[in-house]
Amino acid sequence: MTQIDTHNQTGTNVAIVSQRGDGWGCLLARINPMSGVTVDQTATFSVDEESSMADWIAEAGAQLVRVLIPGSSIVCRTCSLPEAEPEQLEEALQLQTETKLLGTAPMHRTAAAMLPAPAHATTRTGLILAWPDASTFTGPDLEPAPLFIPDIAALASLVGGLHPKEPAVWIDREDGTVSLVMAQQERVHVRTTKEHLPDVATTRAKLQHLLLETAINSGSTVESSRRLAEDTISSITVETPPRMLHLPESVVASMAERVQGCSLDPEWINEWGLSVGAALAMSDELVPLTMFQDRLPEETPTIGEFTSQRLSSLDVAASLVLLAVVVLAIGPLVFHGSRVALLSVMHPGLDEQVRLFEENRDQQVMYGALMSESWPMSKLLADIASNTPEGIEIDSIRLGHGEPIRIQGMAMPSSGEASAALATRMKAMLEDSGVFTDVTLRWEDSETFGNRSFDISASVKRPQYRPAYDLEQDFGTWTLSERKSGQDADGNWADGTEAVASTSSPSSPPPATVPAPRPVETTDAGTPRPSGGSSATASRPGSSGSGRTPRPTSSGSGLASRGDADDRAGDLSSVPTGTVPEPLTTEQIQAMSLEEARIKLQEIAEARKRTRDPEAKTRMKDEFQALLKHMRELQKDGGS
Repeated sequence: MTQIDTHNQTGTNVAIVSQRGDGWGCLLARINPMSGVTVDQTATFSVDEESSMADWIAEAGAQLVRVLIPGSSIVCRTCSLPEAEPEQLEEALQLQTETKLLGTAPMHRTAAAMLPAPAHATTRTGLILAWPDASTFTGPDLEPAPLFIPDIAALASLVGGLHPKEPAVWIDREDGTVSLVMAQQERVHVRTTKEHLPDVATTRAKLQHLLLETAINSGSTVESSRRLAEDTISSITVETPPRMLHLPESVVASMAERVQGCSLDPEWINEWGLSVGAALAMSDELVPLTMFQDRLPEETPTIGEFTSQRLSSLDVAASLVLLAVVVLAIGPLVFHGSRVALLSVMHPGLDEQVRLFEENRDQQVMYGALMSESWPMSKLLADIASNTPEGIEIDSIRLGHGEPIRIQGMAMPSSGEASAALATRMKAMLEDSGVFTDVTLRWEDSETFGNRSFDISASVKRPQYRPAYDLEQDFGTWTLSERKSGQDADGNWADGTEAVASTSSPSSPPPATVPAPRPVETTDAGTPRPSGGSSATASRPGSSGSGRTPRPTSSGSGLASRGDADDRAGDLSSVPTGTVPEPLTTEQIQAMSLEEARIKLQEIAEARKRTRDPEAKTRMKDEFQALLKHMRELQKDGGS
């Protein structure tokens, strides 16, 4: 890398980069509106030293970077503008630009400006330049991306407002660039082209041809045009270097006045003159030609910016509002429809299941209403019996819906337990059952010993609750008669004798034989039991296994039997307390009032719990549904 230092002045630092074969040349200048252009330093870099060039530009403090575009990559057009005001001239120039370069290059690669005019000129010349996308020139890789200046704009700025007789010529044989600025009569002709220049002779011949052609097109005679071309070629050095800048003497003298720190040495001008012209173009009327862009800057908006930009469009906003309305209107229907379709595929019998669910729900509602309006009296009587110890005889029980129960009876000493203790234990058992609350015990006499009459009152807390009674309290599993006769819950006698199964045929009547009487002994507690002996006892019908069918017991797990209310009250009756209602016809149901139907519905509901006949259950279920349907119709009609 070579570097030449010159003096420094204040101003805007500008770095002008130009291609030099396989390397790059960089000129650093300062542009000041008052003092003009000042050249600070120059440097050259090889093609592999682009990073070093970028560091050099950064260290030099360059605020602007411009890269020269070879004339071989530029489309150049000139136009004559009419005499008019500056504003009208600008409009005419824009119209000429659209006409002459329509579709040649994008807008960021197109520019136009009016060339500086000499004092005696009455017309202006417009310069229109375009840098097509098909151009192979890209420039160095610098950050931030630099702007570009066509070399023909730099050459035109060097000529400026002068009107020299000789043309200004720039030749670069390596890329085939030939650019020239020629002043003829009152017009300035600017031309750039790409030629094949393999050697000096070819270069001179093609340059002479271009000069002659340009002069003739400008309106000069053939003779004067040939003389201009010959004089220009004769002034060019015979040994033409790869790059050559030919400037008229008046232009070189103007550079000395317009640029500070500029050397007038022909070699320096040939090497850096075009870069100086680019700096001059950035400070005169050709500024629009110094801001070509390789590509438009791309900004990546944030998500918020992108969303805001899209929503600012009226069409997008209206579409979103319409979409929101459609989603709100149809979305729920589509969602629930898809859900029902999916359920229908996964559960083919969905309609039947829904119907059963609604039916069960209606039954639960009806059962809840019935439970709140009535009590299971048989079940409550069974609860009282299960909480009555042996030795207590109940005289009367008063039980009404929504009213406290009242139990009157006699407590008699039993198994060494006093009568008062028995009544007190009954009170505690009623409280612990969970069915009754506020249990109160009152004595009807003041006797302390012997039999004592008592009166117990209690509130029904949970009439539907079924406690898990122990075997000792469950008279449905182990009846009082079995306990007094000495049998256990399985029908076995206390002395170890097991119940014997009947061997008679079920179809034949039982033999009319009477078993021998068993001697009865009395235990210490006064309970009679059969004495030991080897004689067999008569078996009960319905027995199996060990001689009888045992009732459900806790099987040692401590859980009591959960039979229905009739079975629990074994000490009251061994036969179910309820009967199956008579069958109802459709006419009978339709003739019932709402209250009659409710009472009949409650009666059938209680009977369905007690009966064990499948046919009766099926019939009562149909009657139950018919009554429900009839009640709904009556309710719709106002209960009439």
